[in-house]
Amino acid sequence: MDLRTRRPAGTADRDTALADLVDAVRQLEGLTAQVGPFALGSEVCDTAPEVVAAVCRALDVPLTFDAPSRGRERDHAVVALGAEIQRAQRAPGLAGLDPADAAAEARRRYEREEAGHRWHAVRRPDGTTVTAVEAGPADAPCVLLSAPCGMGYRLSLPWLAALRSSYRCVIVEARGTSGRIADPADFDRRGYGVGDQVGDLLATVDALATGPVHLMGLCAGVAVALEAAARAPDRVGSLSLWHADLELGAEAEKTDHQVNLRAMLDLGGESRDTAAWLRDKLTAGQMTGVPEGLGPLVVRPYATAELFYRYAKLTGATMHWDSRPTVARVSQPCLVVTSADDSTAHPAGSRWLAATVPGARLVEAEHGHHLDAFRATPAQVSWLTSFLVS
Repeated sequence: MDLRTRRPAGTADRDTALADLVDAVRQLEGLTAQVGPFALGSEVCDTAPEVVAAVCRALDVPLTFDAPSRGRERDHAVVALGAEIQRAQRAPGLAGLDPADAAAEARRRYEREEAGHRWHAVRRPDGTTVTAVEAGPADAPCVLLSAPCGMGYRLSLPWLAALRSSYRCVIVEARGTSGRIADPADFDRRGYGVGDQVGDLLATVDALATGPVHLMGLCAGVAVALEAAARAPDRVGSLSLWHADLELGAEAEKTDHQVNLRAMLDLGGESRDTAAWLRDKLTAGQMTGVPEGLGPLVVRPYATAELFYRYAKLTGATMHWDSRPTVARVSQPCLVVTSADDSTAHPAGSRWLAATVPGARLVEAEHGHHLDAFRATPAQVSWLTSFLVS
């Protein structure tokens, strides 16, 4: 998945347009894998409905297009979840494309991508199954990603693509955020705290027999990565921490976003009833700040009340975890990356990390959006690989 700005639809040829549509549909495959068939608005397929339907069938992503779209019933999370498909299916390159041909090509594209991926189901003693996807040589040094909860592996996929030629790269999905939801209460019984999430990471290292790994923490995943490194220095050889969202008490300033998000998650995590009420309030109006190109991945935790409740519990746990005692126990080589104008996770947290972990290396870009951590740009890849070989 390319997080760079896409070419305007009017200039896209058929292959590019279809690839764009396949990517847009695949951004929702993790959602439907959890909740089953999901309804988007009919306006999502206002130009090429038969082609969209054929691609969804070919990719086994059960979407329908009959969600309410007018008046007080409008759900703006659903609008955001369908926005990439809507945009992609309007591309002139799809005009006149036979749905059967579209389906066949979509399946070929899916199989080509998946041919390079190896999937693992790591079963935990509490009954949780943790999903991990990897690529790259099995005998190469391992880079394991601790990503934010609830948004799925595709958000981090650019790193897998960028590293797979030289590294065994593994993306671990947080507990309770993959696999079909049967009994929702299982999630509560099995746990969702930082300790549970750390156990999942380390169990994945053991199950894949990777040896000491380089552990990448992204955003809220930084708290989990740090604690895993502190608990298991024999299994975590080095760390890189990208745009860290951490609780550091008086050591580091927080952005308004961090303060407000934690308060919102505290409320949403009170109960499933409260989560459902709050989600309805949040999605009743326009959802601001939804990024073009990957909006469905970012909005996925708001798709249903149950997913929002799980997001509140998992991410709320990381946002409340005081990482200062953890950092005091970390001694591995460490790369810290942030940007001076990150308005989501305050760069002060990353600066404090780099100043506190012995020998840590800080890279602070002058400008950069928080979601840049998932782009795997040539500069970012260079920062990481230079650190790994040093």
